[in-house]
Amino acid sequence: MNRDCFLSACPGSGKTHSVGIKIAYEIQNWISKISGIAVLSFTKNAAEEIKNRANRFLGNLNVSHPHFVGTIDSWLHSYIFHPFGSVVTRYKGAEGDVSHKLIQDGNHGTWLKNFSTNKISILDYTIDMNENPTVCDEKKKIENDPLTISTLLNKKKQFAEKGFVTYADIEYWCYKLLQQRGDILDLIAKRFPYIFIDECQDLSEIQLGILSLLKQAGVTIHLIGDLDQAIYGFRKVYPEKVIEKIDEWKMERLQLTINHRSVQQICNVVAKLGGKQQIIGTRSSLNQSCLLWVYDKKNDLYQLQEAFINLLDKRNLNVKDAIIIARGSSTIRQIKGYPKDTKLDKAKNHIVYKIASAITHWSSANFKDKNVALELFSQAIIDLAYAGKGKSGIITTPFSYNPIDWRIKLGTYLEKIASKSDFIVKETSKQIWKNWVKDILKSEFKNIWDELKDVEYSFEKIVRRLRSPEGLSDIPMSKKFLMGEKKIEIKVKVDTIHKVKGETYRAALVVSSPTKKSDGGHFTQWLQKGTEASRFAYVACSRPQDLLVLAIPEYSEEILNLGFYLDDMKEYISV
Repeated sequence: MNRDCFLSACPGSGKTHSVGIKIAYEIQNWISKISGIAVLSFTKNAAEEIKNRANRFLGNLNVSHPHFVGTIDSWLHSYIFHPFGSVVTRYKGAEGDVSHKLIQDGNHGTWLKNFSTNKISILDYTIDMNENPTVCDEKKKIENDPLTISTLLNKKKQFAEKGFVTYADIEYWCYKLLQQRGDILDLIAKRFPYIFIDECQDLSEIQLGILSLLKQAGVTIHLIGDLDQAIYGFRKVYPEKVIEKIDEWKMERLQLTINHRSVQQICNVVAKLGGKQQIIGTRSSLNQSCLLWVYDKKNDLYQLQEAFINLLDKRNLNVKDAIIIARGSSTIRQIKGYPKDTKLDKAKNHIVYKIASAITHWSSANFKDKNVALELFSQAIIDLAYAGKGKSGIITTPFSYNPIDWRIKLGTYLEKIASKSDFIVKETSKQIWKNWVKDILKSEFKNIWDELKDVEYSFEKIVRRLRSPEGLSDIPMSKKFLMGEKKIEIKVKVDTIHKVKGETYRAALVVSSPTKKSDGGHFTQWLQKGTEASRFAYVACSRPQDLLVLAIPEYSEEILNLGFYLDDMKEYISV
């Protein structure tokens, strides 16, 4: 416990089980009532699973204060940023409240432009440990000239001084706080003298920087993970940086090398994908456990689901214990049978679309739909009238109203607009977007503005935002579209590689994207050793226990030689 350790765990090796036992053992012998162990992971589900495992071993005890088991974000927010952040951001707060407002997207009104430049939004970048602006999205670029860099740094610091931050900003401010205030760093180190990081391969450079400061203050650090499962390059997460820290901190290396999840045939494929000498499984199978399907990229993607279900039936495997996995949302949509993305999909982020959707949901007899309507409509008005600021709760509420009065007011507004909207009243309506906005929405919102209390923006300032979503002006309004995409029956779970990381299934169908345009989702990219794309395949193929099927758009001898049996997917499709 008192030595810094790195526990390297291959897929299915019982990592969560081991961490649960370790935490339970230490808590059972814990004496202090004011300092504890912090066990941090990257998702709520992973943290909850560790907590549940530990509680099972603890018997009558439970993981509770002074210990913490949760996400690394929630720990940074709760114990470092929220109590102490204003010390470095210089936010003065209001009426003694110095908690910052977390801004996650651009749907907060035009006031955000005050902190943005012509080329980059305040939300598109943060500051790194070396005081350089760095983009959060690799598609964005920052010009490397002194004036641009100085402007962006000043804008970001003004943003925080006014009480606003993004998730990435919080990590920067936590780092600066611990770097500048040794007294606070010492307090945190005494409060949590031991920190366990689950899925350590997902640590970003600035998170590693925060841990370095804590380690210098005396914290003992335990890293647990599999460096071959590092698949968050878009968040600037690189396994090489973690390896550097493991060496720099002279961590004791421990290993879990036996896979208790998958049959040996699947272990062999996964080992080759990960460039490992061997992964030892505890089970074997007489069946062919690794199958290769070659699909026709023009016609077969939507048929994969049917073929997989029929294969599961043949193998006596339950569809509830199976998953179809792909890299990107476009491939996922085609597997599910949805059409490719259209202009309509892009329109869904437009504020007028959200208002129209709220009105459509309100006209439903379903109680849940009405709640969706209230929340959507409330968010739209708060965005337009109150610069996105309001009290959080079941329904976001402006500071000038109590929640019950606000709900009643929203319901009155929705009812009135719905009764005047032809596309809601008549099933055969051909009311087009631009006419609805001009004839109904603008006049009704002018009346709403005359009634609202303490608005930050006049109606004249916000009216220009009340326009048809791009590409929809002359298209008839559709209740079906505004209620959400019509659901196609999905009999087996379909999800992305990132979403299934850490999960276990009896069977998995891993689908290559049809073309090489995919960012790491094409089978040829999976064969490039040492790349993030190869780690995508490693993560996806290590999910199943008994059956792994790989579907690729063209035959590949190299894929076959990983340990697959060539199988004909057409045999499982009904004629």
